Amino acid sequence: MIDLKKFKRLLKETFEQELIKYGFNGTGGKYRTKPNNHFIYTVNIQADKYGGSCCVELGVYIDFIPNPSGVHVPLNKVSSYDCDFRWRLSDLEDEDLWWSYGETEIEALENIGHMTEIFVEYGLRYFEYFINFPESLTSTSIEDIEQSNKNVKRWGELPTDIRLALVISRVHLYVNNSEQAIYFAIWAINQIGNKLAGSALIPVFNEIINEATAAKSLQ
Repeated sequence: MIDLKKFKRLLKETFEQELIKYGFNGTGGKYRTKPNNHFIYTVNIQADKYGGSCCVELGVYIDFIPNPSGVHVPLNKVSSYDCDFRWRLSDLEDEDLWWSYGETEIEALENIGHMTEIFVEYGLRYFEYFINFPESLTSTSIEDIEQSNKNVKRWGELPTDIRLALVISRVHLYVNNSEQAIYFAIWAINQIGNKLAGSALIPVFNEIINEATAAKSLQ
């Protein structure tokens, strides 16, 4: 059977060439675009821990927001694991697709060809949800988050509601929508309440509220 190392080398012949057409850079299964209207698109080949196959993890990173661990990652090092918005590539009929490395090089290239076709048809469509900044995010309401409706589900594998509110609040703050930044921050703090989960973010939300309040006073 072809191993992961060999499979990644074979990606150069088809999959990587297709990514380059759409502005991606990288190699060895990790690819990203340069910031485009504050969005960075990422593609990672994620190996099955049991071996023999992989899936494709797509991610969208906002260039002025730290990753979920609170780290501002160098923009030329961003991977899907740094993104708040992630989705495993699929044809929408399955939750995600896994591609075998194949028993032979010919079989591996056939599987990579299929991976490439699915990326062009469905992966690029996912990234289209993150084109217009800030509207792609600021058009989302608290009700959308509470209902987990189609406006939210289209973003794929989401962070917690609290983390999503944090991202949207930060975007509102960045574009001087002070009232909305405060609104999302207060909602998130109320959702956390006395619970331990999410409590570490309360100081972050309070900081947003303070910054947004100061910005309002200058308007």
